[in-house]
Amino acid sequence: HDIICMANNMSNHDAYIIMGISDHPVEITGVKQFAKKWTQESYQDFLQNLSWAGDCVPSVELRCIDNGNLEVLVVRKSNKVPFYLTKRYNKVKENQIYVRKGAKNTAIDSQAEIGDIEKLFEFRFGLTPFPKERVINYITDHDHWIEMKGNYETRSWYYEKFPEYTMELVDDPQNDELKAPVYALIQFNARTTWQILRLRYHQTILLEFTSHYIDEYRGFSVQPKYNFLKFSNGFEDIELNSTYYYYLHGSIELKLMYLLKELLEQDGEACGRHLNLIPIFYSDDERKIIEKYVEENKTEILVEIKKESEKVCLGYNYEGDEQHSKWDKEEIAVTKVVKNILDEYRKNKIYE
Repeated sequence: HDIICMANNMSNHDAYIIMGISDHPVEITGVKQFAKKWTQESYQDFLQNLSWAGDCVPSVELRCIDNGNLEVLVVRKSNKVPFYLTKRYNKVKENQIYVRKGAKNTAIDSQAEIGDIEKLFEFRFGLTPFPKERVINYITDHDHWIEMKGNYETRSWYYEKFPEYTMELVDDPQNDELKAPVYALIQFNARTTWQILRLRYHQTILLEFTSHYIDEYRGFSVQPKYNFLKFSNGFEDIELNSTYYYYLHGSIELKLMYLLKELLEQDGEACGRHLNLIPIFYSDDERKIIEKYVEENKTEILVEIKKESEKVCLGYNYEGDEQHSKWDKEEIAVTKVVKNILDEYRKNKIYE
């Protein structure tokens, strides 16, 4: 009953059944004292042996944490909802739809409300979520984007399962007037071609990004986010560009880069150099921790940036003079030092 309710949660996301914690008071009681604990295989065999409507079985994963003292049964999100049985199992009735709504399950002797059942079928039929949310899910399905016939200025693809969703790469009309982004200058070839990347639903533009062919078409990057580090309190004379670039883990920018790496059949070397420079934060909270560390240790950080800038090699076809070269190397070094600090921070977290 719990598994069915969690599989049919109204937000259609992964759900978790945590074993080894009491509710009142909330404290860890553990599961090690139970001799006949179930395994991953036990749960899978149990579910497979029940009679499910349409042979659609919830997907579950058992995880052990806290040195095996806690067990978490992860009930995976699915577009096969609603899950329900066609043959009764103990008190769980046949052809009865149970849901998880907020913090409550449908009672075992009751049926879910009709509005909640309708919402679950909207997930199944692809009517929910809305188009912008749906296309974000589709870009992780690399095998079903099909290229359409285009021209020398445009390459475009449609999503095979729902062809009304399309993606296009268009030459930026200002390409010749725009200088290469500083993070592209570390490539063997510093020249870059600016692109506009659009995701459409029918003719409606859902999302649009600035992107680049880096290392003269050998790689592809979607422009990262950027922020500014606080090196000055308003009274110090610090002549340094404090901009650094970053991505967030699981962001649509990264997902698009991985998708287009496959669709464009690129070798990955240029993209690898790009991601070796740009830090990828797990969350905005982690980003703020690193920024705070920089602010509290700015004297030492400035020394590290100067050292790192001396290691930066700019690619051939770089068009700047000596002074611009110095500025560009320092700006690249700011991002590189942030990544170094992030790497060290994570190592320390692991040791802790």
